[in-house]
Amino acid sequence: MYKVLIVDDESWVIESLKDLVSWGQYGFEVVGQAASGSEALDAIRELNPDVVFTDIRMPEMNGLELIRLGKTMGLAIRFVVVSGYAEFAYAQKALSYGAAAYCLKPFDEIEIGGVLVKLKETLESTRPIREDMMQLLLDDSGGRNQEKLLGMLEDQGILNWIEQGIVPVVAIGLSELHLPAGRVIKLITGTSKTAYLMSEEQAKGLLSKEAENNTEDILGIGFGKLLTDWREIRSAIEEADLAAYQCFIVGKPGVYTLPITRDTELKGLLAEIHTAIGSKDSEIVLRNLDRIDGLFREGALTIRHAFEVYNLTISFLFDLGRKETILYSYEQLVRLFVNVNEMIAELKSLASQYVLQMSAQAPESKNQTFKPILQYVTENFRRDLSLQDLANQFFMNPSYISQLFKKEVGETFTAYVARLRVEQACELLERGSGTVSDIAEKIGYRDYFYFTRLFKKLTGQTPTQYRETHSRD
Repeated sequence: MYKVLIVDDESWVIESLKDLVSWGQYGFEVVGQAASGSEALDAIRELNPDVVFTDIRMPEMNGLELIRLGKTMGLAIRFVVVSGYAEFAYAQKALSYGAAAYCLKPFDEIEIGGVLVKLKETLESTRPIREDMMQLLLDDSGGRNQEKLLGMLEDQGILNWIEQGIVPVVAIGLSELHLPAGRVIKLITGTSKTAYLMSEEQAKGLLSKEAENNTEDILGIGFGKLLTDWREIRSAIEEADLAAYQCFIVGKPGVYTLPITRDTELKGLLAEIHTAIGSKDSEIVLRNLDRIDGLFREGALTIRHAFEVYNLTISFLFDLGRKETILYSYEQLVRLFVNVNEMIAELKSLASQYVLQMSAQAPESKNQTFKPILQYVTENFRRDLSLQDLANQFFMNPSYISQLFKKEVGETFTAYVARLRVEQACELLERGSGTVSDIAEKIGYRDYFYFTRLFKKLTGQTPTQYRETHSRD
């Protein structure tokens, strides 16, 4: 059994998570809990857990600091961040610190189970952890740790070697590189990722060799800049890491260097997507995702941008009610999608499905029994709904639900759904979003002629006439 430690300053959250999941079924057991970051560090030293589930916001020491300090303890711990906040900045920081996943409260058993399945796979294939010096090379903390690292580098003769010029190389995949002769420092930086430090001459030889004979188990090889200052090692490895992940952007294994990127253009497109999702304008969302896809195809963006595009778009959709609770890291994106173009296609599909969610709230109803039914219909009116479906879902008599609609809303269930659909159709027609036939299908009508008759009955105009008189252009 793999050992789990749960950290949260609210005890009920810990008990909820403990009771929600059948931990043993996934090969895990909860061996301890802590109410603060400092308590968690003590528990980690005592229990040596394999996985730590930690809240992000806690007094004194937050979850991010716990992860950072935990990573310096020389233990192969997987951290899973749990939070009630769908905030991109927290997710990005947590994942950059090495968190295996970022989950949102309230917890979902299927979601947590999925995380545990993936964690077990990585734990079973874990490679030996790096030595203290290797850990400190990747850590951005200063003070005594920095002095300790400098002493190690000098004692082992690495400091002089670096001053002569070295190149970081990162390989993504299950295999390791065929290393050139001479001194090479190897750092395990991920489950299927290794970083190497070598001389410029060694790197040039490796570059020509691997470009010709790249093994099938290596997806991407990235080369960073030449460096002579040990303080730049971490940033140079990150650069090589981004370059290696160009295999995901290009869509094929290879040897890569970091491209010139168009960050400002991407930032503007994402801002427009955010605004468009807020105003339910799917046309702008899809058009901008197409433009972003074009930037990726031109090689003007990296895996860091893919991370931002995917997780920001998911966060924007979350604000509309999408219950997406995992924000993916670089490694997870590569496992989830064949390439970045497939990722964009998935986002376009999600946007098409969720951006058209009903913008208006359900009418107010004092009947507490009826409120959830009304809200469900208001949010799902594009689906094939019937009174019998509602009766089955809410365990009520269909005739009684019908009576509630007439009493609480003032119209029948069928009339209410039809009105919501036509109101949505009017909005889409005003924007010029697609053909009338496309709009009919989007709002739930497969029969074009039935839709046009119903539309004219409720508005006094055909869809075409309505578009001509109400177009926003």
